[in-house]
Amino acid sequence: MQTNTPTVSEVVHEAVAMTDPDGHDDAIAEMLEVFEDDDRPAQGVEDLPEVFGSTARGLDPEGDSPGARVTAAVASFLATQPEGGDDRQATLRVAVRTAYGDDVPERVAGWLREEGVHI
Repeated sequence: MQTNTPTVSEVVHEAVAMTDPDGHDDAIAEMLEVFEDDDRPAQGVEDLPEVFGSTARGLDPEGDSPGARVTAAVASFLATQPEGGDDRQATLRVAVRTAYGDDVPERVAGWLREEGVHI
């Protein structure tokens, strides 16, 4: 039986496509590799935002890739709002706000500004 529930792999793939469409950020590409075979339903994974966030931090411990943090936020958002990925800028904005609230790290906010997203 086919469902509309995305898998962990699918939400990460979509998040990577939004945050690094040209494939220039190694940490973001590694996020895709880590989760490429994860066929669990994304909505069924306990504490998925922490799983994605800790993976991003583990792949980029120095914090040189704020895009990896954004990728984790977008993947988490898409796990609960699969239809939320139609408009790139709106999805990035809402996903980061959902993940960080009013306490968006400056490096993440700067990355978003470079992408033309105002939070």
